Amino acid sequence: MTKKPRRILVDMSVSLIHHGHIRLLQKAKELGGEVIVALTTDDEIEKHKGYQPELPYSAREEILRALSCVDDVVPAPWLITQEYVDKQNVDFLVHSGANPNPVSNLHEFERTEGISSTDMRIRAIAAAVGQLNRERLFLTPGPGNLHAANLQDLRPAFTRGDQHYQDVAAKVLNAVKAVSGHDHIAAMQGSATTAIEVAMSNWLSGNVLVVISGYYSQRLLHMVERKKSLELKSVSYATYDEFMHDPDRFQNTDWILFAYTETADAFLAEIKQMRKNADLLKANLMVDATGSINLEDDHDLGDIVMFSSCKGLGGLTGAGFITFNKSMLSRRNNKDCDFILDIETYLDKKTTPPAHALQSLSSLSEHFDAQKKKVREGKAKFIDLYKPYLVRKTNQPALSTKVKGANIEIPEWMIAYQPRTIQPGEQVVCHLFEQCFTEVQVGKVYEKLQNSSFSS
Repeated sequence: MTKKPRRILVDMSVSLIHHGHIRLLQKAKELGGEVIVALTTDDEIEKHKGYQPELPYSAREEILRALSCVDDVVPAPWLITQEYVDKQNVDFLVHSGANPNPVSNLHEFERTEGISSTDMRIRAIAAAVGQLNRERLFLTPGPGNLHAANLQDLRPAFTRGDQHYQDVAAKVLNAVKAVSGHDHIAAMQGSATTAIEVAMSNWLSGNVLVVISGYYSQRLLHMVERKKSLELKSVSYATYDEFMHDPDRFQNTDWILFAYTETADAFLAEIKQMRKNADLLKANLMVDATGSINLEDDHDLGDIVMFSSCKGLGGLTGAGFITFNKSMLSRRNNKDCDFILDIETYLDKKTTPPAHALQSLSSLSEHFDAQKKKVREGKAKFIDLYKPYLVRKTNQPALSTKVKGANIEIPEWMIAYQPRTIQPGEQVVCHLFEQCFTEVQVGKVYEKLQNSSFSS
């Protein structure tokens, strides 16, 4: 009498098939006999995993039946019971990894390391984001290219009673405070401009001096001049060179405002000397750190520092931040201001915070130093290539570089930066995209700027 071949049942979902599934099926076949896949149905996957599989049952079944190591496919529940095994008239069940199935006749194999359907979903997001970044490479100061982590970390969120969100927000805000070097932070929906408006409304008083070094510090001056409700004693300005070389001219100053990095002018202010001059005048220092946060050092030297989520921090747009030390709370101007401009609105969480912008920074907040390093390395390689064309030899910010006469040709798939203020023959290239291109050699793109090809 011919011995009846063994029937071997293998349970799996195969929502995204990978080599780990193939190896398990091959091992099952090597046991000798017919291999029957107990394939989890769509409804069972949704019930137990919370989503509909990428491939429906019929497509997953078709793929499995095409494999030489599979003899049959049958629909299966999420949990394989002894009753189900007996009904299929099999000799035993093959399973890999942790086994929740209450089955006596079981043969277990180790899972294939380094791969799972969850891993593939994460990699798929990274691949899609990488392709989008290659299709439109932004040589701009941000917002621009995406980190895959920006999307991978997004979750539905409600900011009260949602412990996951609260944990993520606390983690991100603590990391941002560490970058800034302050012990207090206020996060708000909006941009760095929103944060600047709130900071001005709550702290400026007396005699205010704006140090002008480019477009964004000029904008600070315009913003202060519009704050009629603050009833400031005076609003004046000085050029950067005037203030740095002769600060004694500006006695009786209560607040000094400046932009740490002037993006369009590719200019970096000397924050240590700014702090010394402010101390000499016994003045407070308010810093527009939009283009410098996590790209430059010593932000802790500012009394009030304002910036956004989408530049050096690498998050999605939508969050403005103000950082400061606790002692600054007693230095507020005590002027009545609109609810939306009151710092207490944000410190006491009286309005919806920038939940998804904060979530987009969750994983990145663990790697702020690495992001900064890549941007700085990219900048250094750009300077090596275009050194003869540099507009300035000193005061170079990590964010951007200005050249003149380089005649850089930007391929159509790259997005060039168009500063609001620029002189004929000048170009500004920003380096933020370097933090997003994890799989491309830092600085490699710049070698391709004068022809329209790009190779990773």
